[in-house]
Amino acid sequence: MSVEEDKRCQRAAVLAARRAVEAAQRAQWDRNIAARVAALAQFDQAALVFSYCAVGSEANPAQIDEAARQCGKQVAYPICLERGRMLAAVPDMPEGLRPGAYGIPAPVPGQCRIVSPEEIDLVLVPCAAFDERCRRLGMGGGYYDRYLPQCSRACSVALAYDVQRVSVVVTQTHDVLLDYVVTEAGIYRGNSGENFRRV
Repeated sequence: MSVEEDKRCQRAAVLAARRAVEAAQRAQWDRNIAARVAALAQFDQAALVFSYCAVGSEANPAQIDEAARQCGKQVAYPICLERGRMLAAVPDMPEGLRPGAYGIPAPVPGQCRIVSPEEIDLVLVPCAAFDERCRRLGMGGGYYDRYLPQCSRACSVALAYDVQRVSVVVTQTHDVLLDYVVTEAGIYRGNSGENFRRV
């Protein structure tokens, strides 16, 4: 089996487990995740947060976005382009999002401000699966693996549920290691001897 096939199998298994969780339970976990992210020093220090709009059973950062705006931070969202490329844009109004690529809500061209990757302080990253070393399995488009290396000063934080954790994520050389993964159960830290912190 090829690496790509291994990834597809791992992704399918974890997404099935995530979809099996009831919506009310996920909503409670989202509240826990939001509280953990808000307590991070990197969130407190961030002026510009690059978030995302959750689809399906993804961990939902909406409460984090609202907390950021209440603190006077700017919140940007992805605009997906062709060939796995992505831009970050701050909508003129928080509700100024419309369905874009893959049906995911995105800023509307002409009603947003494109920001450079170097301006971003904190990136909230969706994921299909993760492991305790903060390796991430995405949905296969490669958007974040291409974009994150450009965010030279940003801290990367994946949002996930613990049911998405696997022993080892199937990776390739281009897959980006994250700084943190925050779940309802605690915080996983990349490149650290102490990989899990229950807070």
